[in-house]
This record gives sequence, C-alpha cells and structure tokens, in this order.
Amino acid sequence: MPWLPLISDYTREAKDKKGTSLTSAVVYTLVSIWMYVIGLGMALITEESDMGLIMLNSGLGIRAILIIILSTVTTTFLDAYSAGISFESLTNKIAGKNVALVVTIIGIVGAMLFPMDDITDFLYFIGSVFAPMVAVQIIDFFILGKRNIDNAFHSKNLIVWLVGFVTYRIFLKLDLILGSTISCIIVVVLVKVLTEKILQK
Repeated sequence: MPWLPLISDYTREAKDKKGTSLTSAVVYTLVSIWMYVIGLGMALITEESDMGLIMLNSGLGIRAILIIILSTVTTTFLDAYSAGISFESLTNKIAGKNVALVVTIIGIVGAMLFPMDDITDFLYFIGSVFAPMVAVQIIDFFILGKRNIDNAFHSKNLIVWLVGFVTYRIFLKLDLILGSTISCIIVVVLVKVLTEKILQK
C-alpha cells in the first residue's frame, strides 16, 4: 500500500492523470502477484522461509547478493526522493534533494544502529497510516471530484483518516479474508461517503 503515495511523486506531472494512475495500479498489481507467486513457489519447493537462503540454495551465489543489494538501493532511493518531495509540499525554503540526502544518511545510520531482523510491526504501522490516507484522496479526487490542495489541513478528511487508522489497527488482530488493508479501505470509503452525505444536508 505505501507504493500508492510513493508513485504519486513520479506521476504527478503526467498529462493524463487517470490513465497514468490506472496504468501504475494495474502494472504494480500484476508484478506484485508474479513476485508473490515466485516467492511462495520457491518457499514451498525449498521448504525455507528466508529468501536470502532460498536464492543461495538455488545456486545464484553472487547474483543473489547483487539482487538483494540492487533491490534495497533502488527502494531506498524511491523512499528518499519521496521524502524530499513531501517536504517541498510543506515548505519551499529547503530543496527536496537536500532533504532526500539527509533522510538517506539518517536511514543508513538507523540501519546500522537498530536491529533490522524483523520490521514487520513498522511495515504494518506504515500501512495503517497510508491505506486510509490514500483511500480518502482517491475518493476526493476521482469520485467526488474535490480538490483540497489549497487547504493546509482539512479537518473532515483528517477525522475520516483517523477512523481508518484505528480501524486498520483493529483489523490487524482479526483474521479477515480480504486482509486488513483492503478491509480498511472499504470502511474508509463508506465512512467518507456517509460523512459527505450527512454534512451536505
């Protein structure tokens, strides 16, 4: 889910907003499904859950290390760049590339100082922040046709987001068929639509 706001930093200048968004969503979904199929298939065949060991046991050797390094570097670049762009949306006093550089340095230091063996809880936290946020943005932009870019804070949307955040955290403890992310988005959509209808009356 965090890819949604992340990809927006790269597609924001596109002329065809809807076409670009649809293309990004479809391609990312297909690639992700293929990635999951490969990962699950390799785990079932090798009876191993550590992807690093799976690649080494598959005879990839140095190529496995290069794949891991390159995938980490490219992902980190995307995150750092997004942090810079996000900072520029708050203020233009500091260049986004400088913020991205600082974020990269902080990330490197953090990776060296803090244990990175299991960051599952952190990833779930990111999901609980971004899933409801993106759901609100999609509804406003694509369904309701609203543009709130001139508002520093939109109290109504912040409340809907908070409801989504809490809902996501609750859903994490439940064994839902659709998972916590999709289920949270559905709840946010319903809350957002109901909120719009109630406040318009």
